[in-house]
Amino acid sequence: MMSVMFAAVGLQAAVVLGLSIAALGVSGGLAAWHLALGGLTAIVPNGLFALRLALHRGRRPESYPTVFFLGEFAKIGLTVGLLALLIQYVSDLQWLPMLIGLIAALKAPLLMMWRRG
Repeated sequence: MMSVMFAAVGLQAAVVLGLSIAALGVSGGLAAWHLALGGLTAIVPNGLFALRLALHRGRRPESYPTVFFLGEFAKIGLTVGLLALLIQYVSDLQWLPMLIGLIAALKAPLLMMWRRG
């Protein structure tokens, strides 16, 4: 189960990297950078959440739901916080590439479910 979570985070990174390379060829370096930053706002919290669940492995099964739901809330909060920092501190933010990176990172795990299904 844990390897699937880390594979999902790896797939997110691969999708965002691929789109960033495509954006570099089509729109230039700034668009590629903003696309990557948008993707990282989802990849970093998901990676930390996967790591937290992996570290909790082997503990009492009754504690899993609590750890999972608290982790989900923390992941959402960190994503929103990173987006706020990105909006506040990145001058001349290109919104479209940033949102494409964010959405691509959030939807990438669906590719795993589609492939397995």
